Amino acid sequence: MKGVSQFIKVEPKVSIIAEGYKIKAKGTYNLEDLYVELNQWFTHMNYKWKELEYKVIAGKGGFQRLELLWEGRKEADKYSTFVITLALGAEINEVEVALDTGAKVKRQKGTLEFRSSAYILKDISVWKDKFMGDQIARVYEILIRDRLKQQEEDLYHEAHKLYDELKAFMMLYR
Repeated sequence: MKGVSQFIKVEPKVSIIAEGYKIKAKGTYNLEDLYVELNQWFTHMNYKWKELEYKVIAGKGGFQRLELLWEGRKEADKYSTFVITLALGAEINEVEVALDTGAKVKRQKGTLEFRSSAYILKDISVWKDKFMGDQIARVYEILIRDRLKQQEEDLYHEAHKLYDELKAFMMLYR
């Protein structure tokens, strides 16, 4: 006899926001402030985040291509972990800007392009090597489906809070 659980495949990764979600703007920015802002956001939202990549490619006339990749992880529960990736590709030049106070400071002028994704990682390894592990995993997913659905909604909203924060940062420097 075939049960309902055989039609449910337990996936270890559930994509909430597909890789490549893009935010792009042109202006004059303070990239140190951006770094601080991102650090504060991830910390405030209880994510452990790290920089996976940092690349600066120098061009002619002070032009630089900056490539950064950050990843934030937060344990939703013992079974699920939220993951947000954020890649920055920036084509910038160093410029000197006069503040309202008259002081001159260095800023970065150019185009910032963020690409992002958000997904949930599930620890399906707990079922590995167990008697009827696949079936138990399917039943478990059925039993906690409301919690999993709520986690998907929570991560979606958290990722969009980050995107709103990035957009606000970019508007600040227009």
